[in-house]
Amino acid sequence: MKAIRRFLVSPCIARLLARERGVDRQIVEGYLSSQPGKDQLIRLEADQAHFVLSGQDRSGDPVEKLAPLPREHAEALFGLCIGQISYDQLHLPPQSGLNYAIQLDRVVYPSSFDLITVEFTDAQQAEAFEVPTWLGPEVTTEYTYEWRYIALNGLQSHHEVPLSSQQVEAVLDMLDQSQAAPHASNGSAADDVIVALSRSLEQSGLLKATKETSTPPEAEPLAEEPHEPMKRAAQ
Repeated sequence: MKAIRRFLVSPCIARLLARERGVDRQIVEGYLSSQPGKDQLIRLEADQAHFVLSGQDRSGDPVEKLAPLPREHAEALFGLCIGQISYDQLHLPPQSGLNYAIQLDRVVYPSSFDLITVEFTDAQQAEAFEVPTWLGPEVTTEYTYEWRYIALNGLQSHHEVPLSSQQVEAVLDMLDQSQAAPHASNGSAADDVIVALSRSLEQSGLLKATKETSTPPEAEPLAEEPHEPMKRAAQ
């Protein structure tokens, strides 16, 4: 069974992450039901709209059933919604040697705050998670940070989210590490292309094999000039 942990994050750090990584999705959700655990909602994105039924599967993991809707129908159904929430979503680079996913949601309506969700393969991995210094207070167990509750009631909890230079440095280090890996793989791929091109040119005869080193031709011995006997001057 998968497990998640949620943390608040400073708006300054969230803005830095969004600026460096870009926003993956811009989402608006309108809730049609206030019944907990069985959400019925309309979800609008830039190029698609869905009617969503959310719940849990047999293992207890959250699951969503989506039905596509024409956009004009989805917008009309928003008039029947009893609460709405709007947020920008992006995914952060995976940490070196770790296999959990990190997601940032920047909620802009009905309240404004930034939330990090870390998804783990099981509860043991979640418990062993070492919280990075740049994350703020944990709100995993606080139901007031669930999307349905916020859409219906707004943000009721107000945690102070600290910000320090050490946190900013930690985020910059994480971003630098995520950018270094693609550059390394791109360099390796470029080397492979160069090697393949060189071999192709060698086979076509347009390029001599690098292993065959051409040695300069040995210098031919200079022809010895015939030495004619010196003629004695006539006495």
